[in-house]
Amino acid sequence: MYTEQLTQSLNFNTPIQPQQLTTTTTVNSGSVDLQYCRRAIFTFNMGTFGGTSPTCSAAATIQTSPDNATWTNEANDTTLTISTQGTGLTKEIRAGMLTAGKRYARLQVVCTIGGTSPTIPIAGLAIGSEADHKPANVKNDTWLFRNNTRIKTPENPA
Repeated sequence: MYTEQLTQSLNFNTPIQPQQLTTTTTVNSGSVDLQYCRRAIFTFNMGTFGGTSPTCSAAATIQTSPDNATWTNEANDTTLTISTQGTGLTKEIRAGMLTAGKRYARLQVVCTIGGTSPTIPIAGLAIGSEADHKPANVKNDTWLFRNNTRIKTPENPA
């Protein structure tokens, strides 16, 4: 028997908002606090390219931080690159994988774009799981409320 909803066991963080890129751009997801959640998964997707001979090489790396402000590439992670339209990637990290002294993780994607008048649609997610304290959704980022999604918690029962 399940005692919680799936939305209560997961920690949703600021996503890479859906957008169309036209020039080389670096995007970052929101961060997952790995002292609160034991695991994090990040997704990144590219849609159908537009323009004349459009290209995009998207290099994704997990970055970590001790203070949620100063970020470096995680030494225990390797860069994953995709370049085909209509594809995506996922990257995961566990709290025990973090370099000593690090607490937060996020996904950084460098999108190198080419072609004439290219349009590259992208989006991504940052989700924490296996929280030490339930429900995990009490740590959700505020973007959930801006998107009219209300998740009931003991602190916010309405």
